[in-house]
Amino acid sequence: MPGSLLLLTASLILSGWILYLVIALPTSYRASHWDLAWVGFDIGMLATLLTTSWALWKKRQVAIPGAMVSATLLIVDSWFDVVTSNVGNDFKIALATAVLVELPAAVLLFRFSRRAVRRSIQNAHDRAGKTMITASLWKTPLTIFEMEDE
Repeated sequence: MPGSLLLLTASLILSGWILYLVIALPTSYRASHWDLAWVGFDIGMLATLLTTSWALWKKRQVAIPGAMVSATLLIVDSWFDVVTSNVGNDFKIALATAVLVELPAAVLLFRFSRRAVRRSIQNAHDRAGKTMITASLWKTPLTIFEMEDE
């Protein structure tokens, strides 16, 4: 599959880049537009959370990728909040927010996504009159390629 080969190549390149960064990056760095970076990221996270909320309210399939993206952004936000916070109250607040709010919310969103995908697969099998062999997402074939081959 060309897509999987492309992603494997990108992963190998990224691995080399990470090794370079480990060696080359300073432990401290003063950044311009720090406020713009954080506010921009939070606006993007707000957009995904609102989109996911709307999609759940309207019972739309876009809630599934919306929840996955929202969960991912919550984890990224908590990571950067914790590792970039100053020692003291800033760190305590960042850690508490991560542990008590962002990470639990991300877990709930990922669990919803997993259940929704599994239920969608089950519904598709039921409508096609087929028996679902496994509920494991790791073992369930990606059937979009079967449809393209027809």
